[in-house]
Order: sequence, then structure tokens, then C-alpha cells
Amino acid sequence: MTSKSAAPLPKLPFSLDDFMGHSWDITRQIRDHHQDTPVQFKGQCRIADGWYHETGQLILAHSPALASSRRYRWQPGAAGGIDVFFEDDRFFHHIDLAQSSPTAHHLCPPDEYHVTYDFARWPDWTADWQVTGPRKSYDMRSCYRKTHR
Repeated sequence: MTSKSAAPLPKLPFSLDDFMGHSWDITRQIRDHHQDTPVQFKGQCRIADGWYHETGQLILAHSPALASSRRYRWQPGAAGGIDVFFEDDRFFHHIDLAQSSPTAHHLCPPDEYHVTYDFARWPDWTADWQVTGPRKSYDMRSCYRKTHR
């Protein structure tokens, strides 16, 4: 009789250090429910020196591509997670790395932001945002593929 060994668990990120010093290619799909128009983003992000910094292009239907960039401050959070702050130091949300698919919520009255991260294919990962409210209504899926440069 042979015993079956369990498949090894995938390596998951367990602290901010797993992200620091690395770069990812990003593809992002955005569906704006107010305008029912798809928007794409293609670019890169680098996480280093406590900053998440992405640059790329927003691709709109029937319009020229627009340059786009954003920065967030990432710092160690509770229990090995990551606290994400806007560039002006306002708290945005917490990424709980004790889970393979952590969720977070951010209230920006009158709109609400909900995110689910998925690290099951680490070092590639996704972030799915649902944004609802009178001013904003969209779904956004960002796929991160680690670059090996």
C-alpha cells in the first residue's frame, strides 16, 4: 500500500518583505457602470523603499491612450500584513497576509470601496475592486505578473 503525500502548499506572501524590491507587469480591466464603457490599463509597478508606484497607459474606447500613474505608501501592518496609505498619508486599507484571499473595505463618503486580493498563484496575484456609490460605480480587476528583469 502506498501513501499519497499531500501536494505542497503554494508559497504565499507573508510580509511586506515579500513584495519589496520587486516589479510586476499589470493588466487592468475597468467596467464603469455609469457609462457602461470598458477601460483597460497596461503598465508596471515597482514596490520599493516603502512605496507602491505604478505607471502605464489607460486605454479608452475610441480615444487616444492616456498616461497614468499612482503611488501608495506600503508599510508593515498588524500580524505581518500591509497597511496601505494614500500619498498624503491618509489610511486606505489593510492587506491581511494571514489569508490567501484577503478582503478589505474603504469608505470614502458617499462611495464605498471593497477589494479582494488573490495570492494563490504567488508571485503573480490579482486585486478585484468593487466601487459603489452615487459618484462612482465600477468593477476593476488588476492582474500582476512578476517581472524577471
